[in-house]
Amino acid sequence: MSEVKKKKTWWFSKIESREDALKVIKGTSIWFFFIATLNLAFAFWMGFYSSTLSTTVYLDAAIGATYMVGGLFLRLYSSRTVAVFLVIFAAIMAFFVFAFKSNVPLALIILWAAIRAVVATFKLHGRFRSDTLASNAPRT
Repeated sequence: MSEVKKKKTWWFSKIESREDALKVIKGTSIWFFFIATLNLAFAFWMGFYSSTLSTTVYLDAAIGATYMVGGLFLRLYSSRTVAVFLVIFAAIMAFFVFAFKSNVPLALIILWAAIRAVVATFKLHGRFRSDTLASNAPRT
């Protein structure tokens, strides 16, 4: 009988190979796209149904655009710089969420996704770099 392995999601699985790191980067970038879509939809909805545009609408749109661009660059380039920027940005957003006591679980999930992106990108460009170079080497 063959053993059936339980497939773990990218949220908590160990990053033990290049493929695992790429899977985590893909999952976090999709998560940032989702969060950006929520922020942009909220900003559009508030701007559409509000008689006056407040700074909250512009702030939500800017936060959504930042997560969208960060998720896009993370997905396309697997960049450590982008991942570190996203974790710093998510930490700043989490600080303000904690200060105003609004939607703390979502802020923690975003922060966790950003931390996972940092770990995955550093492992991809560090420990698993030789796997990348070996797979791109010309075959004789």
